[in-house]
Amino acid sequence: MVTTGVIVAVNGLNPLSMLTLGIGGILAITPKLTPKVSSKNEAAPTEPEIIPGEFKIYRQAELNRTTASLLADGAILIAGEDGSGKSVLASAVVEKLQADGFMVAYVEPATPKQMLLEIAHQFEIPTEDLEGKSLTADKLKRAIASFLEENTAFLILDDAHCCDAKFRMWLKQLRRGGAPMLLLATDPPRTDIFINIPRIELRPLPEYAIREIMIQAAAERAIALKPSELAKLQERAGGNPMLAARAVDEEYLGLDVESGDHRRYFDITPLILLAGIAFVIMRFIGLGTGDQALYIFGGIAAAVFLGLSRLLYNLPPEDRRIR
Repeated sequence: MVTTGVIVAVNGLNPLSMLTLGIGGILAITPKLTPKVSSKNEAAPTEPEIIPGEFKIYRQAELNRTTASLLADGAILIAGEDGSGKSVLASAVVEKLQADGFMVAYVEPATPKQMLLEIAHQFEIPTEDLEGKSLTADKLKRAIASFLEENTAFLILDDAHCCDAKFRMWLKQLRRGGAPMLLLATDPPRTDIFINIPRIELRPLPEYAIREIMIQAAAERAIALKPSELAKLQERAGGNPMLAARAVDEEYLGLDVESGDHRRYFDITPLILLAGIAFVIMRFIGLGTGDQALYIFGGIAAAVFLGLSRLLYNLPPEDRRIR
């Protein structure tokens, strides 16, 4: 009875109704299949593309703080080791200030007269008098100071620690007049201008930044580095972007850098510890035999050697960073 009912129901449909049902079923199935395919494509992880030669600033916080300080007619000192990214940061500051329409003089160490001339040229200050004679260093200093008093302009000096002491004293006088300036230095002495203005100490870059720098350097040299090789080179860089690029260069050139990066030391701490234990035993022997001299000597020597082993144990481990 049931079978007959089903047959009758199907036979009761005309061909047009059956065609409509078939098309409806296909349309009902298709939307369910399509999202599954598209969802797989959308969920596929994509690695960030490293473009050779692409410039990226990793010290955005320092850039913002430095720019804000200069715009407030302040002065700031950026200190850091060689290769830590001071010049890169200075270039980013210059680009940002110039994009906002400000005048910026960016100079590097030279003779005092050459630096004064460079500052005057970038500020478009005349370097000759009405008679066509070149201005002296003192006249250039006065002209630059007057220009900074009358205009909103910024002075940026790279490697300021290499400048002449008299030139730095002139910078100190400019700062007293309210001239905004940015100085960059490696281990600056705490004298003259360096002690008068606040400083930012550049810390080592985080691991992800050093890794990106190495990947970009490898891409520029068309070499492929395995994750294990990157980790090894990253350890040698020690958070220094310049050393990161140098490590990739040495890897690219196939240089044997293991013996040249750092000194090799032989750890004698276990030997000193064994010597201390031997003197302790000697002390007990002196105690047992009644030899007072051996007892005292063993005690003193054991204390010295055990203390020395403890001191050596607390020393920092060997640094694998590039030198």
